[in-house]
Amino acid sequence: DCKGDCGSKPGDLAILLTCFIWGLGAVAVKFAIGTTPETFRIYVFNGLRLPVVSLLLFAVVKLRRGSIAIRREHLPLMAAVAFFGIFLNSVTAIAGLSLSSASNMGIIVTTTPLFILIVSFISGVERASKRLVAGIFVGMSGVLILNYRHGELSYNFGDILILLSCLFFAIYAVYGKKIVNTYSTLLAGAWIFLFSAIYQVPLFLYQLPYQSWDTITAINWINLGFGTFGSFFAANVLFFYAIKKIGPVRTGLYLNLQPVFTLLFAYILIGEQITVMKVFGLAVILTGLGITKITPRARPV
Repeated sequence: DCKGDCGSKPGDLAILLTCFIWGLGAVAVKFAIGTTPETFRIYVFNGLRLPVVSLLLFAVVKLRRGSIAIRREHLPLMAAVAFFGIFLNSVTAIAGLSLSSASNMGIIVTTTPLFILIVSFISGVERASKRLVAGIFVGMSGVLILNYRHGELSYNFGDILILLSCLFFAIYAVYGKKIVNTYSTLLAGAWIFLFSAIYQVPLFLYQLPYQSWDTITAINWINLGFGTFGSFFAANVLFFYAIKKIGPVRTGLYLNLQPVFTLLFAYILIGEQITVMKVFGLAVILTGLGITKITPRARPV
């Protein structure tokens, strides 16, 4: 973790802007995707933005006079991390968003740190403790609360897909650590997005004949641009900049603001209703996450 000031002001500003962009991005993508003539098909939308982000990241690396080469022995790990971390994560997230609401997505993504703990337990990276297990159970119960309607649990398949996307990102976060430790985050991201764009090609080609180009509204072209240059490119660059400046722990605390921005934008821009159960579910998830962050007191000897 970062000690001292560590350029805290620019780092704090960077992660605040990241949360703002990701919160607004969920609403922009929700508005842009669908099956109506004025919207993008979900896999066409992803198929357009993934290769663009990869090229942008490669360009930034070259502008910084860096090498874009990676060692051949790292290609299998890079390809596997890209498959889970970006491809399956983005496919399930965008498909889930098309079936659910932006506000639900903003709440469910707060379970990602809990999934990272679960994957860390399974992979042996971290030992399970009663405190961490309790935090995970409390946090995950918040998702159940989110799906509690009219006196019973009513599962939305879109919410389940979004939950799966959090699991895939957790796999990426845990197993991608070796890549980030070996290469710069920009170069690793460029290659991961490139592999993900290749994986996306079959889905893109499948939906391409059903895409109506001449009826897409100007606002949805803007939403595509924001989903590409904002949510995928700029937010990820700012996110890693913040980690470098203020450390992962402090950065992680700021990420709790992302669902607040998402709920706010979903209400203001597309009129999604923010129910009491949604707010309660978010509070329970954040409580569970808070339990996992509690440092146990040292026992007297």
